[in-house]
Parts: sequence; structure tokens; C-alpha cells
Amino acid sequence: YEDDAPKIPAAAVSIEDAMLIRRLTDAGHDVVVTLKLGARTLADRPGANVVAEVKGREKPEEIVVVGAHLDSWDVGTGAIDDGAGCAMVLETMRLIAAGPPPRRTVRAVLFANEENGLKGGRAYREAHLAEMPRHVAALEADAGAGRAMGVGVRAGDGAVETLTALLAEVLSPIGAARFREGGGGADLTPMLEFGVPMLSISQESSRYFDWHHTHADTLDKVDPQELQQATAALAATVWSLAEMEQRLPLIPEDKRVRRER
Repeated sequence: YEDDAPKIPAAAVSIEDAMLIRRLTDAGHDVVVTLKLGARTLADRPGANVVAEVKGREKPEEIVVVGAHLDSWDVGTGAIDDGAGCAMVLETMRLIAAGPPPRRTVRAVLFANEENGLKGGRAYREAHLAEMPRHVAALEADAGAGRAMGVGVRAGDGAVETLTALLAEVLSPIGAARFREGGGGADLTPMLEFGVPMLSISQESSRYFDWHHTHADTLDKVDPQELQQATAALAATVWSLAEMEQRLPLIPEDKRVRRER
């Protein structure tokens, strides 16, 4: 909202509660729903991104960002949104740090305040403005804990073909070699104005919105094997982008977003 705009109260019924209401009405019961909306906006408090990196061996000035967001909704425990993504990023960095460094620098960012304004993403951009032209790619893991099915990319012409040639052989054995236009993540959008190519792992998400932003977003929704497979796809993609000889083409000017006011 603009500061002087009237605020409109809003509420959502979770999938589980909607199904309960349906079962009760199907059984012939009269259902009365009472809503008590106590949400309010409090003053901002200090927060921080968590940043770590593995320096590249040949082109340390060029950067591949891989991120997730630290905060979650104020119900549930944030297991799929975005605890799973944070785990994927941490394991990706562990795997990369365990071997010889790739050609470029890989930088992990656990963003603060994705859920309420993307201030962590904006703070990252402002802190690294001088480096923005040297960002080769940015990825975000923010799609739950389901198995990986492929990779989405938002970049210039030919990016999908380049990714297919780069990653098909690596990702085919784990069933994650579908490549498509469209990728990225909310925390990465402040970098759009610089045309930084953005990617994301396409994950199985048929149940994601059953639990998203509800009390049901808990650890029991995470299948360890599916999370491990998705992490393998993320780690392979990040490594390949950091190691490839040529950079992906930038997002065209007419598809970038100008800086927020």
C-alpha cells in the first residue's frame, strides 16, 4: 500500500480448514466460521543476511549467487518455506567447498525478510552494487522440498539451449533434465535491473500450497530422499555455472525491472 491508501482487511482459509468445513457440511452440519483478525504491522527491527563464499580459482571477481530466505511465516515452522531451501544451499556450499574450487566464485546468501518486503534482497543489491556487472548468474531455492524435475532460466536468447548442453548429461541420471524458460526467485528480483541471469530448480510442488503459510508447514512434510535429490540438482547446476567457459546471455533490457522507489 501507499502510505495514504486505505487498507483492506483480508484473510485466507487454509486447505486443511477448508476440507474440514467441506466434510462437516457434507455430513449435514451447519457450519459457522468466526474470524478474528489480529494482524498488525510493527516497527522495523535490525536484521541481517548471512553471506559466505568459495573463491574462484581463475575468475574470482565473477560471481554465481545461490540463495534461500531465512525468515518464514508466523505459523508452522517454515520447514518447506524456506527451511528446505536453506538446507539445500548449505549442502551445496559444503559439497563445493569439499573439492577444488570452481573457475568462478560461488557466493551463498541466506536472505532476511523475504516474507515481508524483500529487504534482504534489496540490502544485498545495495551492498554489492559495484559487483553487479560481475554477477554471472543467481539462483534461489524457495520451492519447497520436493524432488527436482529440471531447471528454469531467465536470461537472454539461447540460454535454454546452453543449459541443456551444459547440464543434460549430469542431471539426466537423477531425472532432472527438463529445461525451460523462466526461473529465479523473489529475493533475486532487485538484481533484475542489471540483467543478471536467474535460475531455479523446478521441483515437484503439487502439495506445496496445501501447507504453504499455514500451521501445517512442519518438518514431517519433508521427504529426506526427495530433498537430497533436489540438492544434488542444485549443487550440480551451481558448480556448472561457476565452471563453464562462457557466461550466459544477460536478460534483455526490455525484460528488466527498474529500481523500486
